[in-house]
Amino acid sequence: MKFKELMNLSADQAGNIGIDELTLNLPNTPKDVLEQFYRDHGRKYQFQEQYAELDIHNLNWELVSLSFDEMSSASIFPNFQKWVNTCYMKSCRVSTDLNWKLIENTNKTVMHWKHNHTWIRSPIFLESDCKLHLVEGHSRFGCLKGLVSNDLISSNKTHKVWLAKSV
Repeated sequence: MKFKELMNLSADQAGNIGIDELTLNLPNTPKDVLEQFYRDHGRKYQFQEQYAELDIHNLNWELVSLSFDEMSSASIFPNFQKWVNTCYMKSCRVSTDLNWKLIENTNKTVMHWKHNHTWIRSPIFLESDCKLHLVEGHSRFGCLKGLVSNDLISSNKTHKVWLAKSV
């Protein structure tokens, strides 16, 4: 099944694909990936533009731990780079007075960053030819980048990410 075939699956009024239908069509895909990537973005133009020909049946998903150093050179779709930079700048402000609320997210998310120095939900990356590409989690990645650049989080600390490799 190609990513573009997600357009053929039924969706709600907001354009989200039904999780039951995704589970039926992609039974070996983790639910978190189904929700974050395929359900939320499977019918969006910018994701179709990037991944239309991606064979999603032949992806092997694994929850792995990577340091910021390991993921920092990941490619990012150019249209999403501005948002990564915005989140980076917001999190850079935290170092001024250690006010974690300057991340500008939900209270739960802010407290999680403050106490755990990582995200709540694992972002999604694809690996091809030993190179990483950030698929989903641009806000989280930008936030981490800012916190690392201001020495609030070590660049060697590991963070859980969903990583897909073609089988």
